[in-house]
Amino acid sequence: MADPAALPARPPGPGLAFPAAAGARTGVPLSIWPAVPAPGRCPAGAEPAPCPRRLAPRAALKVITGFSRPGDLVVIPDAGTGALIVAAAAAARRVLGLTASAGHQRDLSARLDRDLDPALRALTRLRHGGPRQLLHAASGETGQAALAVTAACAAPGCPPPAPADDSDGDGGGPDTDPGLLYAACQRVLRPGGLLAVITSAARQPGHPGELIACARAAGLIYTQHIIALHAPIRGSRLTIPAADALSLRPDTAAAAPVNLPIHSDLLLFAAPGGPRHD
Repeated sequence: MADPAALPARPPGPGLAFPAAAGARTGVPLSIWPAVPAPGRCPAGAEPAPCPRRLAPRAALKVITGFSRPGDLVVIPDAGTGALIVAAAAAARRVLGLTASAGHQRDLSARLDRDLDPALRALTRLRHGGPRQLLHAASGETGQAALAVTAACAAPGCPPPAPADDSDGDGGGPDTDPGLLYAACQRVLRPGGLLAVITSAARQPGHPGELIACARAAGLIYTQHIIALHAPIRGSRLTIPAADALSLRPDTAAAAPVNLPIHSDLLLFAAPGGPRHD
């Protein structure tokens, strides 16, 4: 895990101010989010590594409310499990989720009907075909979104959180090219709007750098790198939840010490121009 003391100072973004902890000499650094629930485990490999694509609902809500306001348009270009869509609607944001296929859209629509009351459900729209839909000249969302949120797992072989079948024969499917994905986000964001990329450097430390390069090539401005700790900070120390320590298989826990990933990475990019949030 990166040493927070060694992190370069970055300008604070919206929603990043934290009060000083009781009895602590200094407040929590602005580039650190403590006690963010860990995502679900990545199914690729036997190590207990979190998968950014399986974001916990409370973590999704923190990202949405930290970088958008009620009534804003939030775009989820790879809708995945729907956690980000549910969080955005629950926070009174208008939300557009792009799905991998018509079947994926039907599954997510059923989840939204189940998890949201009718007033909040009315804030959501689903569209299948993936992020390339945002590149169409006739897209009504061009330049309208305050926030776009996507997730990227660095684990080789990690499957998407929802299968992208093409049983409907429409040619829809996941757009895995990050260049296309970030170009779509750049097109849908209003001037000064933000793209939040949820990822993890636990398995491949160079992965965030690759994502940053792709986003910059799409015309987005790299703004901030936030460390989302999956543990609270108490008395200047991380407190690992007992459930995480016990989640290893008994045979693994009895063997050599195992490093548990303790943070995810949140990369922020801004669309050129326009005022930032106050």
